Amino acid sequence: MRGKCILFYDPDAAARRVAERALNATGSNVELAADTDQLMRSIHANGYDLMMINFDSPLSTDEDWLRTLDTFESRWPRTRLVLHTTASTEDYLPLMEKRHFLRNMIAKSDQPLEPDELIITAEKLLRRDLFGLQKYLLWGIEPFRVRIAESRRKQEYIHQVAEYARLLGCNARTVEMVENVVDELVTNAIYNAPRTADGKPKYAKLSRRDPVVLEDHEVAELQFACDGDYIAIAQIDPFGSLTQDTVVSYLNRCLVKGPHQFSDASGGAGIGLYRVFQSLSKFIINIQPGHKTEVITLIDLRLNMRRFRLAAKSFHIFIADDDAAPPLSDGGPGESR
Repeated sequence: MRGKCILFYDPDAAARRVAERALNATGSNVELAADTDQLMRSIHANGYDLMMINFDSPLSTDEDWLRTLDTFESRWPRTRLVLHTTASTEDYLPLMEKRHFLRNMIAKSDQPLEPDELIITAEKLLRRDLFGLQKYLLWGIEPFRVRIAESRRKQEYIHQVAEYARLLGCNARTVEMVENVVDELVTNAIYNAPRTADGKPKYAKLSRRDPVVLEDHEVAELQFACDGDYIAIAQIDPFGSLTQDTVVSYLNRCLVKGPHQFSDASGGAGIGLYRVFQSLSKFIINIQPGHKTEVITLIDLRLNMRRFRLAAKSFHIFIADDDAAPPLSDGGPGESR
């Protein structure tokens, strides 16, 4: 984005080369840091709109660095922060509960970061344009849209997306993952997202076997698409009630206590959200507080099951910091095309 400045830090020269090419493509001015001394000098220069920083050791284990990053938002309010790491989700999820600066985590293996993910993340933050499933797909891909209106149609919603995955040639295990993701997203849209006029949960205490028909202003939307590399599924609701603390707390409770200790019967998305997270390559949550939540899930079709289980997962929570309430979607909630 022209006129914006990005600082990128990674001790790996190959990762810096990839990032330099990718981030320069946004039109931004890009500066690279090769070591932590250079990084510290650059941070204190306070001339950046976005910093993308490698969060592997030594940063992740150095208390001085952690204290610096803990105060990042208050000391450099104009600067957005994205961290990339080779750590497993089991390692960084507990840190997310303790460290609020851990909001956007890009997962990487021993290979450099994917240029697409760098560009998408940078553009979202620099333009403050957070919403839209199409950002994560090849240009020109238009998602199918399904109106989420009542709990008794949940199996119908699941069937539509599962049939789409089968038509793509996805194997039975991937189709099952898709079904689990849609099940949780639809359940969340119907039972967990809606709020009363005073902001209290409206249906969250109901058993998931109790039927619910959403009012017109409560209707959510399910979107799904594929660009050949990823199958993408998103849920958009008009409430914006989900928070970073809630998501991280759910995931950590499952991680520490074990999924078997949660009940699906009522009271929240804990176990379902954890199952969804375990099924994904990338998990993105966009929140306009009080107005809109968009949960985007991506499954990498290029990986076999063994590589999928071993691959690190990217996890982003983007929270809008302006008062504008975006529309529910480009075309509004409607039946699938």
